[in-house]
Amino acid sequence: MSSTFAFAPSDAGHTRPTDTIRIALAGCGTVGGALLDLLARHGAPIERRTGLRFEVVSILVRDRELPRSLHVPRERLTDSVQEFLAVPADIVVEAIGGVTTAATIARATLARGQRLVTANKALLRAEGPALAALAHGRAPLGAAIDFEAAVGGGVPIVRALRESLTGHGVSRIRSVLNGTTNYILSRVEDGDDEATALRAAQRAGFAEADPSRDLTGLDAADKIAVLAWLAFGVDPTRLPVRTLGLPPDLATAVRNAKAKGRVLRLVAEVEERDGVVRASVAPVLLDANDPLARARDEENVVVIESESAGAITLHGRGAGGLATASALLADLLRASAPVLA
Repeated sequence: MSSTFAFAPSDAGHTRPTDTIRIALAGCGTVGGALLDLLARHGAPIERRTGLRFEVVSILVRDRELPRSLHVPRERLTDSVQEFLAVPADIVVEAIGGVTTAATIARATLARGQRLVTANKALLRAEGPALAALAHGRAPLGAAIDFEAAVGGGVPIVRALRESLTGHGVSRIRSVLNGTTNYILSRVEDGDDEATALRAAQRAGFAEADPSRDLTGLDAADKIAVLAWLAFGVDPTRLPVRTLGLPPDLATAVRNAKAKGRVLRLVAEVEERDGVVRASVAPVLLDANDPLARARDEENVVVIESESAGAITLHGRGAGGLATASALLADLLRASAPVLA
């Protein structure tokens, strides 16, 4: 099997010469594997439209012997961080999760003047400002950091706050940011008990084997802290986020909400008022017409309130490898323009 995603150019619609972008991928689990599948399926159309050919030159994994998709070039696998970082690459994609190893990879990548694309909200919550400062300092060498996939899956909230809504006077963000809990809530609303709903979420690839960070609200807390950093410039490492997860008797809570004509959702919110930024994650009873109440299954919904643009609602798939991988691919495409300059 070919070890790259270098597809032969087609003469149909191919209007520019091909440039090869070397990708080093840290992590080949649900998200990393889905990204490789996307590159394999869509590499040829991307090349025809953009002239970009993505070549995967190294893949860091924890266990080289695990069964993997046919789209994974096994000869590129390594379980050594040092070997992974030694392979020349134009863009490093970090989808390995956690903080310790991910931070080592991120710092080394940016220090060498490479572009980093990450899906890691915990890393950004812990070290986002430090990594951004490092990227800024190495910018003359080509360093930059992109992280659309870290918050919201396929919902382009990061790009909106970094680019489109800068200067619009954002005052508040209300959101459903955890697709796992939202999927569980949807199934319980349809009659399942919580344990059955959780197993269904795990089978569908929306919940990890250990879903505790989702169920306790910690995953959403990391994400809303990152959005607070983007929207209000606060340091996410120092921002306290009041965090409550799903209630212990979820079926009863959902029934009580229905009896009141309301909808229960795990809401992540951040607001700036009188110069003070406050953030929280908590189960909230919502009016049925609230945009957040209409989030179903693995969907994420974000409502951004701003002075000049009013209320803007973004929604899309927020959980699962495919949604996150699509955001990684979008960042790869945007990140490739400076690489080719």
